[in-house]
Amino acid sequence: MNYLSIRRVCMWLLMLMVALQMAAVPAYAKSTEVVSPLSANIEKYLSDLKKDENSMGLHAGIAVYDLTENTYLYRHNVARNYIPASNMKLFTTVAGLDKLGPAYQWKTEVYVAGKLTNGGVLTGDLILKGYGDPSLTPEDLKTLAATLKEKGIKHITGNLLLDESYFDDTRLGVSWMWDDEPFGYSAQLSALAVHKNFVTVTMTPGKTVAAPPVLSMEPANTYVKLSNQLKTVDGDKRSITVERLRGKNEVIVSGTIGIKATSYQEDVTMEDPALFLGELWKQELVAQGIKINPNSVMKKTTVANGVAFHTHLSKPLREIIVELNKESDNFYAEMLLKTLGATQKGRGSFEAGSEVVADVMKTAGIVTGFTQVDGSGLSRFDLITPEQMITLLKFVQDQEYRDVLEQSLPIAGVDGSLQNRLKGTAAEAKVLAKTGSMGGVNSLSGYVTAKNGNKIAFSILINGIYKSKYARDLQDYVAVLMASYPEIKEPEGYIPEAEKTYKLSTLIDPILDQPEAAGIIAGVLVKSLDSSEEEAVWYERDADALLTPASNLKLLTSATALKQLGPDYTYKTEIYGDAPVTKNGVQQGNVYVKGYGDPTLHTENALKAQDGVSIEQMAAWIKEKGIRQINGNLIVDESYFDQQRLGLGWAWDDESYYYNPTLGALALNRGTVMVEYKPAQKPNERIELNLLPKTDYVKVINEAVTVGAGEENTFAIERDRGTNTIRVKGHLPLDHGGDYERIPVEEPAKYVATVLKEALAKQGVTFRGNSTILVQPLPASAVKWNEFHSRPLREIIHYMNKKSDNFYAEMLLKTVGAVKKGEGSASAGAEVVLETVSSLGGKTNFDMIDGSGLTRYNLISARHILSVLEGMSKQAEFAVFDESLPVAGVDGTLKNRLQDTAAANHLHAKSGSMTGVNSLSGYITTKSGERLVVSIILNGYAESRWLTAIQDQIVTLLAEYE
Repeated sequence: MNYLSIRRVCMWLLMLMVALQMAAVPAYAKSTEVVSPLSANIEKYLSDLKKDENSMGLHAGIAVYDLTENTYLYRHNVARNYIPASNMKLFTTVAGLDKLGPAYQWKTEVYVAGKLTNGGVLTGDLILKGYGDPSLTPEDLKTLAATLKEKGIKHITGNLLLDESYFDDTRLGVSWMWDDEPFGYSAQLSALAVHKNFVTVTMTPGKTVAAPPVLSMEPANTYVKLSNQLKTVDGDKRSITVERLRGKNEVIVSGTIGIKATSYQEDVTMEDPALFLGELWKQELVAQGIKINPNSVMKKTTVANGVAFHTHLSKPLREIIVELNKESDNFYAEMLLKTLGATQKGRGSFEAGSEVVADVMKTAGIVTGFTQVDGSGLSRFDLITPEQMITLLKFVQDQEYRDVLEQSLPIAGVDGSLQNRLKGTAAEAKVLAKTGSMGGVNSLSGYVTAKNGNKIAFSILINGIYKSKYARDLQDYVAVLMASYPEIKEPEGYIPEAEKTYKLSTLIDPILDQPEAAGIIAGVLVKSLDSSEEEAVWYERDADALLTPASNLKLLTSATALKQLGPDYTYKTEIYGDAPVTKNGVQQGNVYVKGYGDPTLHTENALKAQDGVSIEQMAAWIKEKGIRQINGNLIVDESYFDQQRLGLGWAWDDESYYYNPTLGALALNRGTVMVEYKPAQKPNERIELNLLPKTDYVKVINEAVTVGAGEENTFAIERDRGTNTIRVKGHLPLDHGGDYERIPVEEPAKYVATVLKEALAKQGVTFRGNSTILVQPLPASAVKWNEFHSRPLREIIHYMNKKSDNFYAEMLLKTVGAVKKGEGSASAGAEVVLETVSSLGGKTNFDMIDGSGLTRYNLISARHILSVLEGMSKQAEFAVFDESLPVAGVDGTLKNRLQDTAAANHLHAKSGSMTGVNSLSGYITTKSGERLVVSIILNGYAESRWLTAIQDQIVTLLAEYE
């Protein structure tokens, strides 16, 4: 056969193969890879989860590795990043064992600053210095005090000093949620710590229904104050709320407890816990008969040098990590992380500790591609992959501390956080693993002894959980399979699913499959508004995955507000009085202001966002009414909304920033003041500040100094937590052009009242000397004098979406709750949103917690968002909705994006961005004139520029398509 004949035969065979392939798979690509029974069972289980509306949104990364055979048995999304929850503790624990060793002990030292006489009088100070011992107990303090007595100390004439300088003063982890803070699992950190920096509050019903319940604390102290608002009621049920005011050591216990109910306990944290330890320390010294000078004070210090008078040592690390991992103790993990930073880097901080962990991970073979910001996994900034966890678990097998680590892990059906799981299954006592769980997240990683005796390492990381049962059942199912390996049957009737392809698969798949996007999960859906049924879907990938949407959630908030309130809805703010005004202009009674959630209420200065009602306008009206003096009080009513000032899940370390505003039905300037700043005329002088509005409601402390041109800029503005004290500090270079920051304030209604009172004074309207500002509901006797109206909702939503204003979004959410449910809360507003989404044709199997997208509790899919966009395109309010969206390359948050691309002017979309999150959803018109809706939600580890670039590439090709 000659060359030409061979060539013709080969070409014919190739064409035949292609034809057969196309005939067999017209719209799908099937894999011919042989699937093991283990893989088939897991794949079938995952496939079944996708068919259930309660579980279709979860996305899992699963890695199963046979350590005996050195081979993977199963891999699913192993390179994707997941929030690991408490699985992060494995990284921290391994680093601790590697750098400190299993025998490491924490020390707590006692120093004497002064002379100890033969008579046992210490003529000086007693100093207690901590080195981060997480396990120090009140009993240890008692032993320490007894030891001092044994060493001859009978009387201390000086002060009791505390040195916690071994750690920095950052008490909470990056992006920990403020609403977790009162509870023991989110305790503040300090190098001097006792009782894990919490108290245990016990609540016992009163002896009769009329009697108040009894509250007690362990350990007993006066540092934490209890406010008992709990009531004893009939029955055996409990409905108890325990709150600790932000920045304060006041704990409020409210609700009801049945007279026949058992006692209830809650671990409650405190501010500045070293001082809490100090109080207990003083109690123990006194209990030992050691006399303390009545003028002695408890305060902090730093011991620079000297020899310890006595040293207390903790249990060794090998014992500490047993409680850390078996009980999943966050406090132990965080103290260990800071200890790593202090011992290895000379800095007892989260950052330094995380650097040490990263060093150990590099040794283990994990060079990059993960994020760790705390030790416990409480932060949702933590991101790891199942593959990285397997790498770590393999690394441990070659280390001397292997058995120490494994002995610290919970055992399935036996102890720790796995005690009540997998009992009576093949996995009982065969699985050693670290659990992890928080809202929307569940994880399980560790080791299994298979039925054939092989040792298996595994990692199951699950995010996007709508109902937690489904995630835990998946983990348990895989655990039983691994314990049964290799004696696993093929699943009956299972046919591997074919991978569906779409009109744009060949164009969009390569964008999402770039190496830089390996750690990302992308929920993407593109649909035509001009086509129907299956032809309408141009592309989708993980479109049902529940992801963190950031500001794309504002699309739901604004759509709901337009549908439920109408584009012409206006907010009102009312003024009342309860006594007539005399002829000489004296108001003998009170003046009342009642708010209904107007987000546009403002002062006439740079803080004004858009037209609407101003404080100056209200003050001028009161003057025009003829009032010259008010003898009563200025009373403000914010009862239209609830008292929850921050969205659930908002981060504590964002509280000083404008995008994290305080909320209330009567609020001003989007809940903020403005601090304008610029350098002084020459170096070493305080920088120049200007506060807007000029009010006494906040206190600004200027500690910032001007430095030479070109020097490092360390300028910062922070607000003391729970207060209206603003601190300006750091260095501002002489060549800085000046700028401003908006800072949230506490108690927004009092802010309104204070600024109104100051504005009235400028109008010549005075208050009697003993007049005050009160926040309370409007009495029935009050008479309405006037009401002021905002601009229509269409303008408010236009500003909100173009500027992505969180304050506006949160106020809108509470407003729809108040109007439609009679409850001005985020939860009531979210109910209305779910009803609206359903009416627009979407499903409601998602979690919406706030209105702006600031909380990471929000979980929603690209399909959910697209259903709102598609539904709104058919509504009478569509033009208003569409016009509110930023236009690519033209305005709003998209003004500087997609310029000089085909998407410019043709994409109307809402953007969203937070650390590890980027989203873009809206409407776009193709080159051929077809109208599309698109939703892109990206979560995971990647440089932010890549997240934006992926979105921009997708929408540009959509705009170019013809």
